[in-house]
Amino acid sequence: MKKKYLLVFFLFLVKTLFSQRRYNKFSIEAGYGFNIPINPKDGISTSDYMLPNHLDLGVRYMFDEYFGLKLHYANDRFRDKEDKNIGNGYHRLGIEAVYNLSNRFDFFNNNFNVLFHAGIGVTYAFPGAIKRFKNGGEFTFGLTPYNTKRYERIGNLIFGLTPQIRLSDKMALTFDTVYIVNTQQQYSYNGELLYINRKKVQGGFANVTVGLQFYLGKERRHADWFYNSKKY
Repeated sequence: MKKKYLLVFFLFLVKTLFSQRRYNKFSIEAGYGFNIPINPKDGISTSDYMLPNHLDLGVRYMFDEYFGLKLHYANDRFRDKEDKNIGNGYHRLGIEAVYNLSNRFDFFNNNFNVLFHAGIGVTYAFPGAIKRFKNGGEFTFGLTPYNTKRYERIGNLIFGLTPQIRLSDKMALTFDTVYIVNTQQQYSYNGELLYINRKKVQGGFANVTVGLQFYLGKERRHADWFYNSKKY
């Protein structure tokens, strides 16, 4: 049974890779915007940390007009508006599946699309409390970090919607809204240990960004716009 599923997957992959449809499949992406801490809120006020401190970069490959994969790097700097020395810095790497909702359900038009994307990632967080301790200051609650690492590693689940506006055959403007689940975290967005017993909790935050996608390839259209371009 397993061999049967592997054969079906292999045939699908070969068919996709050697498809003769005349559209481009690769794109590179960049976005900048806000990071919004949602949970946990211990020791912070969301409004004090909702700042334009998010940057993301990505590369995407579309297997057809509907489905693709995306690799991304994202940087989120959570900083207090009143004291920029208080905070936590996130560096995230992730892989996501991308699905073109507009092409699949045949809505919108030749210049407007919506993509859904979801996947997993890993974040390396650099809490201010550890940095302060390394520089001779006091750690949260007067404790000491468990080890000499300057970061906390966090697993992520990622869910997002990306409306697109086609600017040209080689470029699109995007408005991306993403929710990131931190599977377990010990530190708040202000960079301090959450609990004196070092308990880990599930957390989450949002990104709201504006960005650009650049389409690579010699064909006129990218897969994002190929489906609707046949009608317009």
